[in-house]
Amino acid sequence: MAALLSLALPAVRAADPLTVRLHSEGLETDGPSFVVPVDLSVPAKRVFIRKVPIISEKDIKAIFPFSNADGSLGCALLVNADGRQRVEEFSTSARGEIAVALINGRIAAAMQVNRRITDGIINIAQGFKPEEILVLQSLYPTIGKEKEFRSQKKKALASLAKADSERARREKEARKDERKKAAAEAAAEKEAARQEKKQKSRAP
Repeated sequence: MAALLSLALPAVRAADPLTVRLHSEGLETDGPSFVVPVDLSVPAKRVFIRKVPIISEKDIKAIFPFSNADGSLGCALLVNADGRQRVEEFSTSARGEIAVALINGRIAAAMQVNRRITDGIINIAQGFKPEEILVLQSLYPTIGKEKEFRSQKKKALASLAKADSERARREKEARKDERKKAAAEAAAEKEAARQEKKQKSRAP
């Protein structure tokens, strides 16, 4: 199923709505209207990618999430007919070049094209957050389990709601702790000022 070789994985917090884009490598001489620079971590280099993606989340038909041995999350994407044609044309003409997968605008993985892709499956080996996988599962069926999509979607949405509730609880607790800390600091400053005033009043 793997069609491309993963090379890089910077980690950034997820954001809604979920976007998944695959961009081809361009040239700096193409100009800022057509390409943007991105800094990869492995290999450590700056490359330019074309602003218009090869595929986007609008082309996805089905997904296949998976966990890696190091605990990171990846996902294979099955794209529609239009996306399949674009991927095949790209993988045919861009052998050896780098493609960059962006999730919510951040670099998730850089991949080197090593063969022609005719099955419409793009493998993003790493770079997904757990909640991003849940969002994908709420939107697209799993490859080979399309008939189970209704129950999959229901379960994913329930997990997302639980995660949102837990995040809200943590944020509430954090705000409460901040208020307590601010109150303690104010009380300490007030006590310090009182002690200073007391000492001054005792001075001859």
